[in-house]
Amino acid sequence: MRSFITVVPIWFVFLLAVSCSDSPSGISETKTLLKINLTDAPGEFEEVNITFSEVSALFGNQWIIISSQSQTFDLLTLSNGRSALLGEAEVEAGRYQQIRLKISGGEVVTGGTSYPLTVPSGAQTGLKFGPAFTIEPGITYELIVDFDASRSIHATGPPGNPTNFILTPFIRVIAQEPSGAISGQVTNFEHLPTAYAIAGGDTVTSTSIDKVNGNFLLAFLPEGVYSVAISDTLGNAYTESDITVTKGETNNLGQITLK
Repeated sequence: MRSFITVVPIWFVFLLAVSCSDSPSGISETKTLLKINLTDAPGEFEEVNITFSEVSALFGNQWIIISSQSQTFDLLTLSNGRSALLGEAEVEAGRYQQIRLKISGGEVVTGGTSYPLTVPSGAQTGLKFGPAFTIEPGITYELIVDFDASRSIHATGPPGNPTNFILTPFIRVIAQEPSGAISGQVTNFEHLPTAYAIAGGDTVTSTSIDKVNGNFLLAFLPEGVYSVAISDTLGNAYTESDITVTKGETNNLGQITLK
């Protein structure tokens, strides 16, 4: 069901559509407001805590700092349509080659035990990903950096008895405003189902079903046609194809019963 694009040191799917709004007051005619937000697909952990120490974008041969504030997020709280602001800054309009995230630390909690999360070169050179993108002056651009915890974190040590975890990020980047979403409500959600949005042969994003009311939101989807697959831990499942996602809209599938 899934296909992977492998790039060293980061795996990514970069889906960038221009996200813009009217120019906020105070921004010059040669600059734009760039916002970078963080979201995550679910992983089979209790917590995935990552501390970001810097967010920047490469403009020419210079890294432009978007945020230098140290911030720690539990990635698993940022699914089902939730996101958090990594940083924002007024920057020069023009062509940017890459985004860089510096990570100063992390931990994975599983089975009630906390393990260190190793981030190769995370604090020194940072995690860099592209490709290049161009932004126009006088408008606000919002990008969503979507980690996929289940694909990004790998255990070391004997099977079933990990000694450490390594972060090899699988990341997609999309523009927030031109995206759409698919929602619905699973009626029999007792056995921890997960929903997947699939385009072609690739799982674009996934989310856990809400444990209280069965609702789900597959968010930040580029405009297009998708299939939705939902399955729980007992093997009950649901699939639907040819679901259209339109930018700025949520396609509600209504109530769904897994069988």
